[in-house]
Amino acid sequence: MKVIRDSLHGDIEFHPEEMRLLHTAGFERLHGCRQLGLTHLVYPAAKHSRFEHVLGVMHVAFQIAERIRDQGYFFQGKEGERLIRVLRFAALLHDMGHVPFGHTLEDEMPIIPKHDEPSAGNTVSRMEKAVTEVLHESGNDDYREPVLQVLLAIDVSKDDDKLAKLIEQKKINPDFLVLADIIGNTICADLLDYIKRDHMMTGIHATYDNRIFRYFGVGQYRGFKRVVLHLVKHGRVRNDALADLLDILKLRYNLSDKVLFHPKKCSADAMLIRAVSDANLTEADLMRFSDDGLLDSLAEQPLIRMIRRWNLFKPVFVCGLGNIATYDETNSKEDLIRKLHKDAVLRAKIEKRIEEEVGLPKGETSVLIYCPAPYMTLKPVRALVQWKDGTIRRLNEIRETDDPVTVDQITLLQRIYPQLWKSYLFVHPKLRKRGHSIREKFCDVLDEDAGLSVTCDPAFQHYLEDYCHDYGFGRLLDQELPKRHAYTILPQAERAKIAQRCHDRAPADQWDDDIAEAESITIGSRNKNDIKVMMPQVSGIIDAVLQDFKRKGDHGQTEMLSE
Repeated sequence: MKVIRDSLHGDIEFHPEEMRLLHTAGFERLHGCRQLGLTHLVYPAAKHSRFEHVLGVMHVAFQIAERIRDQGYFFQGKEGERLIRVLRFAALLHDMGHVPFGHTLEDEMPIIPKHDEPSAGNTVSRMEKAVTEVLHESGNDDYREPVLQVLLAIDVSKDDDKLAKLIEQKKINPDFLVLADIIGNTICADLLDYIKRDHMMTGIHATYDNRIFRYFGVGQYRGFKRVVLHLVKHGRVRNDALADLLDILKLRYNLSDKVLFHPKKCSADAMLIRAVSDANLTEADLMRFSDDGLLDSLAEQPLIRMIRRWNLFKPVFVCGLGNIATYDETNSKEDLIRKLHKDAVLRAKIEKRIEEEVGLPKGETSVLIYCPAPYMTLKPVRALVQWKDGTIRRLNEIRETDDPVTVDQITLLQRIYPQLWKSYLFVHPKLRKRGHSIREKFCDVLDEDAGLSVTCDPAFQHYLEDYCHDYGFGRLLDQELPKRHAYTILPQAERAKIAQRCHDRAPADQWDDDIAEAESITIGSRNKNDIKVMMPQVSGIIDAVLQDFKRKGDHGQTEMLSE
């Protein structure tokens, strides 16, 4: 056995055939794929890789398997040893299909298929190809078919009917459902590793109690052996077990709120998605790169240069699901949001239209839409649990008559989790001063081109208008310009030029969020925008630009933005 020291779990033991796998070039590629993508732009220490994560998943999966084996019901004898070997290999290989910045490019606004998407027809998925290559290179070909079956079971684990059909078609060994449940279903090794690891590496002090491992077992659900959590002892609900389980649900919410959907991370992700999309890279192209290798290959792209300088786009619009409506008689709101989420061409069309109609600088990206999938669910609430009547059911299927307190807590988490969903419109940092007109145009164009009627989150709009000096000043400029006759009589192209030059002369925001202040201050010391103070400056800028424009007869092009 070989021992590797992990920063989270301590010493982890590996068999010789597993070490051969770890030493393959394909597996070593995971060293260069960060678990949390661009999160290090917000939490600088969050640079841990998928390599260390999958080692941790294997370790946790083995811990769960040992607990189940000790109960004498599963993982018994020689067949049990074989299943544990398959379990360990499948845990190590469950992220092999990830491209660099996998969740960003596959999930947030997908421009390529998901990493765990199975092969279909004559098309071999990149997951199957990557798994096959590293198992062959390491001399572990015998594990190929069982590992792929386990990974397939993980991929379709949300659909019990589909699982049953695949078992009936002999595409999945029914015993492999237990392995899939352990590695990557609801309360699983994947979750139990990244919940601890991601919190630790972001510096957020939150974790769960290892006592959770004592509750794992195997039971019958819909005719098949599945992993269950034993919440009952001697006919009574174990409140400690239930509390530990609910703690994990809260930790998952906490991670999403503070890390995965942090506004600056969302901005960086939108910039990366656009840059990769513009590069027209295929799945095969992406699989050759590490995270930094991909950024290096796109180093000349302006958006990538900005990411590497921490010069991120700024939000001028944000809304939750409750701020979106549709009057489309043929499509639901969720369907239209899903289309915006998946359709990069539609997003680019809307972005380009905003840039042209507002008169933003030509030749580079000025606005970016960020729209995640509308179906945000807290997957762990589907965990199978053994209840006090002896039945096995999903955690979210417990009725109020069974335990009203438990149901209230689960219902609350299920209700508030989708409220983390937010869609953003980001602008080049030098264009937030034009945020008001950009935001208004975005709302109009989104309604016309995507069928979605949206309103900005009131609290965020209040923050922009009253406390962001550049935005407030620019908004006042946009409101005052149409009051000048010399401006309104000009053609649209000339008006756009005038507006841009007025905004170019606007003062910078002294309270920039990304620059440290010279002295310690409190949040409350940021002064509220005062229209009476700003108005003379606004009038002076407008008068000067109009006079200069009239005197020179200037019909030149608007200057490009500099980084």
